[in-house]
Amino acid sequence: MTKSNNKTIGKLGEDLAAKYLQKQGYEILARNWGNKWGEIDIICRDHPRGARMRSPGVIVFVEVKTKVGRQFGAPYEMVNPRKLFQIKRMAALFPAGINQPKRIDVITIVLNHRYELVRLNHYEAVY
Repeated sequence: MTKSNNKTIGKLGEDLAAKYLQKQGYEILARNWGNKWGEIDIICRDHPRGARMRSPGVIVFVEVKTKVGRQFGAPYEMVNPRKLFQIKRMAALFPAGINQPKRIDVITIVLNHRYELVRLNHYEAVY
């Protein structure tokens, strides 16, 4: 795997995750938001069921991990406490969510060798 393959696979995974989130009713606010200290893959808003107009919802910071195959472990194994702390620190800087509840989610994606979706898991409120 080359660096450019990793970027291609990462972008494909982020696109799949964003489509999944939208289908689940999340409102995408930003993608690849960050600064010199880091980047958050997807920032979205999760509205409580049936409360879209009455509630500002929860700002969700989503880390997406994508892998082709499983020979080097599962994608969730690539999300360590250091990475979660970095996301939490970046989330504190996001201007749209200053006075709103926040959470960090992780979406893991496994693709086959033709880059087709095999599995997508969504882990809510991991940190």
